[in-house]
Amino acid sequence: MKLLTGLSLLLAAIALAGCSANTPAYSAKERFAQIHRNNTFEAEAINDDIDNVMLFRPSNQESIWNVYHRD
Repeated sequence: MKLLTGLSLLLAAIALAGCSANTPAYSAKERFAQIHRNNTFEAEAINDDIDNVMLFRPSNQESIWNVYHRD
């Protein structure tokens, strides 16, 4: 009985906390645009890290990517 009560409480907490729902503040198009921007930024950061590790560019140089003014 305690196991059933604990399991139902856990499932209710997950459902009521919004973990199983989508983000209602953005449309699907806006959400995919955010994901694409984030993936692009992450790929550029990986390129910067590889350049620094392989000594293609000194580590004290800032990123070559313009992350603030994108089209």
